[in-house]
Amino acid sequence: MQITNYYQILEIERDANAEDIKQAFRKLAKKYHPDKIDINYNPQQIENAKQMFREICNAYNVLHNEKRKSEYDRILQNIERSQEFNRSYYEKYDTLTQDYSKIELLFQALLHQNYETGISMYEQLCKGCEHKGKKWCIDDFFNYEDSRDCEFLIAEAYQNLGFSNGNSSVTERHRKIDLAMQIYESLLSAEGKRPCFKHFIKEVKDRLKRIYLYHFSADGYQQMCQIPLSKIHDLELPKRETAWMYKKIAEFYVEINLYPHARQVLLMAFELQPNLAGAKKICKTLNITNQQVVS
Repeated sequence: MQITNYYQILEIERDANAEDIKQAFRKLAKKYHPDKIDINYNPQQIENAKQMFREICNAYNVLHNEKRKSEYDRILQNIERSQEFNRSYYEKYDTLTQDYSKIELLFQALLHQNYETGISMYEQLCKGCEHKGKKWCIDDFFNYEDSRDCEFLIAEAYQNLGFSNGNSSVTERHRKIDLAMQIYESLLSAEGKRPCFKHFIKEVKDRLKRIYLYHFSADGYQQMCQIPLSKIHDLELPKRETAWMYKKIAEFYVEINLYPHARQVLLMAFELQPNLAGAKKICKTLNITNQQVVS
């Protein structure tokens, strides 16, 4: 996350008092005010001066207001701490030569919810193995339990980045969501063969529920990434939860005017949960009667 440094714009120190802020603003405002712009400047210089004046005014509007300044200082400090944390991780990462040590550093980054840093390290490790002509596997470095723990954190990081409102494109966010889905599904498969993490299986399923429904949303539809309904069935959720998901998918199909698809999926929902709540409106839209639901 980036934030404009208003102190640098006003050319003052972080501990500047109210009078310092006012004097700095007046000095710079006189220099960059549109009425003071030299008529001999070229169009680009004039535009640059106007932009600088706008930034000076924005900085002053925040820093001269005690409440807004306090909130701004808090955000600025948090961002700087995060940036410093990331820098220190990358510095350590670049000095390490053994993959095992790098993975431990990756693990720590994810535990501290530094998702971008952790995923960057993870993808560097994967690329490094690809250059050597082999596939990177975390099980080569940790025992089974720690490997699954780390995979869970990697999937969590991809999911959070994928669903964040950052500057990434829709395509890039979908890539991250899709990778999170693949890792979560791998965890469920591993758990079925060698149970050891029953305590977080429900959490994995809850996250997959959200990801699967994303594939039946506007963004997911634009990316042509709908998944087979069998994935929802394979989660082995209670009938009530599966029926609710089918209803949500049916509602999406109605939004994009795919009424036959909506009807089919909604009837699947009613097969599982005949007394499905909140379905009156969509039943009316699809002209589904109580008799059809019961049958």
